[in-house]
Amino acid sequence: MEKIKYITVLLLLPSVLLASDPIDMIEPINHKIFDRDVIEYHAGSFLENIYAKTDNNYSNTVSRKSPLLAAFMSAAVPGAGEVYAGRWWRGLAHFGLEVTAWYFYLHYDHRGDKQTAFFENYADTHWSVVDYVIWLNEYWGGDISYLTDESLPPWERVDWGEINEFERSIPQFSHTLEPYGTQQYYELIGKYPQYNRGWKDSEPHEDVDLETGTGVANPGLYFTEVSDMFRFYSGERGYANTLYARAHTAAIAVFLNHFISAFHAAFLAHSFNQTHLAIDIENRDDIYGDRLVPVLKLQVGF
Repeated sequence: MEKIKYITVLLLLPSVLLASDPIDMIEPINHKIFDRDVIEYHAGSFLENIYAKTDNNYSNTVSRKSPLLAAFMSAAVPGAGEVYAGRWWRGLAHFGLEVTAWYFYLHYDHRGDKQTAFFENYADTHWSVVDYVIWLNEYWGGDISYLTDESLPPWERVDWGEINEFERSIPQFSHTLEPYGTQQYYELIGKYPQYNRGWKDSEPHEDVDLETGTGVANPGLYFTEVSDMFRFYSGERGYANTLYARAHTAAIAVFLNHFISAFHAAFLAHSFNQTHLAIDIENRDDIYGDRLVPVLKLQVGF
């Protein structure tokens, strides 16, 4: 540092000589050259001017980050607020999670739709509301009317109002059949054994009359013994629900990623504003205490 001060004075010396009378200024100049206190003063002033300019440039180039703006940016597009706060890798992590979550949501939602179309088509082919009505009439003493025209689909050959009214009259029945095509319709026929007899592979359950040796209807067995089609359909419908549940989980991940990224971005922007670099130059006494020495101070705060 001492060498820098002397070099600085020597560099300034020509300008002093040109601005002064060579003869009249000989003694003052010699005094200035060899007076160490004067050298300290001029060197310190020169370095202080450099520091002042550097400090002004630093203050003009460093800008503060808005935590509120960072939060809004990441709430809209996860990772954007982190990038704004100067954390690129964290921003890319949140954005990557967003893309991944959306991929799984669309993937499982699409598969759920395909699985739903599959089991609904299976039910339309293998479950007949007419067979269910025949069972109600023969085994439970019903008098529900239906059309015998087999060119029509089963759901157009019955009166849904009559079916529901009779179902409500049977204490053992827990549900009434919803109209064809509804979500509840497809759920009931593969969930509750009372609808087992509508499946085409379902056989009548009978007990043998010991006196006559003929079969006697046993409606109670329909609640414990279901057909293979019933079981298969129930599993396929359950698998569709599993796929939708996975899509739902991915949707929750999307929401949480937006929320967490917004909070994270606001925190990073606040931390950015708390970080500062302080540069200072002050004159201190040397070890002998007879002169001042300029000292450069560098401080980083968090």
